[in-house]
Amino acid sequence: MSLRTIESSNTMKQNEHYNLHSTPQLTAIEKSFTYIQKAIEEHKASFSLTDIFFIVDYGCAQGTNAVVAIEAIVEAVQQKYGTAISNQICTVFNDLPTNDWSVLIKTISKSSFTSLALGKPFYEQILPSNTVQFGYTSSAIHWLSKKPCNLHRHCFVLAGQSTAEEMAMWKAQAAEDYKIFLQHRSNELKKGAVLLCVTLSRDNSNDTGNLPTYDNLYQSATAVLDEDELLNYNIQGYYRSLEEQTDPILLSELNFELIYADLYLLQHPIYENYRLKNIDFKEFIEKFTEFVRSWAEMSLINCLRKDRTEEERTKIIENFWNEFRNGMQLRGAEHFNKNPYRSYIILRKL
Repeated sequence: MSLRTIESSNTMKQNEHYNLHSTPQLTAIEKSFTYIQKAIEEHKASFSLTDIFFIVDYGCAQGTNAVVAIEAIVEAVQQKYGTAISNQICTVFNDLPTNDWSVLIKTISKSSFTSLALGKPFYEQILPSNTVQFGYTSSAIHWLSKKPCNLHRHCFVLAGQSTAEEMAMWKAQAAEDYKIFLQHRSNELKKGAVLLCVTLSRDNSNDTGNLPTYDNLYQSATAVLDEDELLNYNIQGYYRSLEEQTDPILLSELNFELIYADLYLLQHPIYENYRLKNIDFKEFIEKFTEFVRSWAEMSLINCLRKDRTEEERTKIIENFWNEFRNGMQLRGAEHFNKNPYRSYIILRKL
């Protein structure tokens, strides 16, 4: 697969924007604390006093949320194995080479544990085989390595507008990517080590929990993009069901055993702030728009024709987000009150 393909749509908005506007993703990490404890309880990998205890976050983005997860993992490890292990712990923050690494380094430099930053797609093996003790990923592996095909009637494959052929192609790509991701993690993990995946998911009725957001993105796109650009405007993500993520045949093939698998629809912190009257409707629209912009803007930028001037591109992007705000104004806050479904899956390397 092409590295350029992976990075073209899946890089978060730069200059600390994602760090400042990703509280909904943080709620998913905070929910994972109990699963981190369970995963450490199920950790069976051996290590000696001279071994490095590698903890890896796959898809760390700009680091503010990732540090919260890593701190929880380090604390759980220390509780189980004692504080003497602290000097052996090395945490690895992984993301695409196009990630905003200057922001990440600044963020993780404030932490007390030894850390490395590693710019490489997680659809490749990023560490030597049989070295990792704890793998973690949150709100990351729903991003696909490449776009299977253009969607003709929407920007999101699970919006209910995809043709059977489109759906089949995206589902197949998601299955292939998931298998590749797990294969590389299986290679990297030591026997008895654990992997905790916190992933945007969907329920048995194929509800992702946040379809109004994608509908509003698509309506905004139809208002500002030319026909050819609209066809290319696709969000390169797929929310896998629990069944897709816990297929026993797949896990067995990749030397994993399933420890836990749960699904939750979380509260949306921006909406909760509005509901509790901590912010007014105007502030809610602005905060929600910036949250969506932090992860969705690159998909917009990449669909614009190459012959457009920088001035044209800037104006289109500005008009797009104004349309997004207008759509929220028309629909009302309750239309955007849900955080997406998240699956919490603990796997152990056999």
